Amino acid sequence: MTSRYERAYGRVYARARGALPGVLAPVLAPVLACAVALCGLSAWVASGAAGGPARISVTDGRVFLPYGSVKDTAAFFRIANSGTSDDVLLSVRSPRADDVMLSRTVERPGRNVESMRMVDSATIPAGRRITMRPDGLDVMLRPKRAPRLGERMPFVLRFRHSGEVRVTAVVVRPGN
Repeated sequence: MTSRYERAYGRVYARARGALPGVLAPVLAPVLACAVALCGLSAWVASGAAGGPARISVTDGRVFLPYGSVKDTAAFFRIANSGTSDDVLLSVRSPRADDVMLSRTVERPGRNVESMRMVDSATIPAGRRITMRPDGLDVMLRPKRAPRLGERMPFVLRFRHSGEVRVTAVVVRPGN
């Protein structure tokens, strides 16, 4: 024989159990969607498909020795990105130079004429390397004092994702 309490509790329990799916349904769908998305993103990252950071290294820094009364010169670097994401060279500076800026030599089609243009940035593709050259991307600068052959000049290259990379460049004769 069941007591009055057990019968009342049974009715309340049955009513609550019957109402439970109606209460949980609006909450359950977003929770399940989030769980599925989280599992999918975790698998994507674990497989390596999400990519990784850029890994920038800067080597072979050279500064051309200015000649005659010319004060402006150019610096060149080899920039490698061994990471799996692109990075962007945003700026270059040196404590020993004024007016340091990125430039690119551009050939005008059909005229056999080259011109130099200042550029705001340069993309360093993932898994690739760029080599700055006089007929391509370079760094134009005006040294505060005339550099000497063999002297080392410090530079700071700033990248969007990799931050600042400090490097030195050796002063060489043009053509080296």
